Amino acid sequence: MKIEYHKNFTKQFEKLRKREQEGVIIALQVFKKDPFASQLRNHQLQGNLSQFRSISVGGDLRLHYYEKTPNHIVVVFVAIDSHSQLYR
Repeated sequence: MKIEYHKNFTKQFEKLRKREQEGVIIALQVFKKDPFASQLRNHQLQGNLSQFRSISVGGDLRLHYYEKTPNHIVVVFVAIDSHSQLYR
């Protein structure tokens, strides 16, 4: 699996607190091994965001991504923020 990061994702990551950044790094490592590991709570979004999937970093932090190619061969992470901020 190849993971790419949208520039907005990178900017949002840099604004996170150190502890949150560490959580994101751990979640991405788990994601690389198994995108559907139960701790990630990976799920398809609905409505206006139906082209994206979401994984949980822990607490209220979520990562949104989409599959650039089928079967998670290439995925692009596009957003990172709290649940309430992402679903406004």
